[in-house]
Amino acid sequence: MKTLFSIILILSSLCASANNYTETMKTSIDKLFKAKTVAELDQLASLFYRIGEKEQSEWLPYYYAAYAHTHSTFFMNDADSIDVVLDKAQATLDQLLKKKEDESEVHVLQALIYSLRITSASRGFKYSSLSAEALTKAESLNANNPRIHYCRGNNVLHTPKMFGGGASKALEHFKKAAELYVVSKDENSLLPTWGEKHNRQMLEKCQARE
Repeated sequence: MKTLFSIILILSSLCASANNYTETMKTSIDKLFKAKTVAELDQLASLFYRIGEKEQSEWLPYYYAAYAHTHSTFFMNDADSIDVVLDKAQATLDQLLKKKEDESEVHVLQALIYSLRITSASRGFKYSSLSAEALTKAESLNANNPRIHYCRGNNVLHTPKMFGGGASKALEHFKKAAELYVVSKDENSLLPTWGEKHNRQMLEKCQARE
């Protein structure tokens, strides 16, 4: 009887811990996509990282810690400052790659980090090539990940036409991403969903140039 009671207590504790993790992550992810300043995103990155340190069996806290740093560069203009923040994102992503190398989303985030390193023309070839490699890896793991095509669209859009870029070439990628965003909804609300709104905006922008 005592043994059964002990098992019930352990299971109850585990369920409470799981529920607490899920709710904390949901709340933090919601704050992440509402954040408007570098300071907010830096605090959230630290929070996600602490969750990751506590929940070693979970990969999403490290993912969102790296993504929060990455996202904060959208509010920055100085190239040196962008590099510093992307270094933080990369350090966390490197940890994540050691434990979740087979996850498509991780490689998409790597591709995004490489793309954001292109703060001057001299960096274009190196980091666009690295980003393309990361997206190819992501696609080999999950060809139906819409963020692969969304990121490809952005990369192609910002590539000079003489090198195969431009709006008309990017359009096909944004179209493919839009299709996949519709069908790739997952029951796990903690999984990445970013990119859909901006993809729609870029799709309309490219269509207007046709």
